[in-house]
Amino acid sequence: MIQVHLPGKADRHVLLNPHLIEYAEAVGTGRTSLVLTTGKHFIVTETADEIRSLVIAYRREIGFSAQEE
Repeated sequence: MIQVHLPGKADRHVLLNPHLIEYAEAVGTGRTSLVLTTGKHFIVTETADEIRSLVIAYRREIGFSAQEE
């Protein structure tokens, strides 16, 4: 799971299964929309590049890094 932060909620975060992310889209300065394969979406304060780094780190942690290179 990766931890992402919700805007306007300084100490509120959610843990998200990164394998469910269908795509990420920048929606303003410091905001990214994550659309999941389930149809749900989240607006988070991490940038798309930060999300990418979190997903790669998570996949390496669980030994699923072959597709990241």
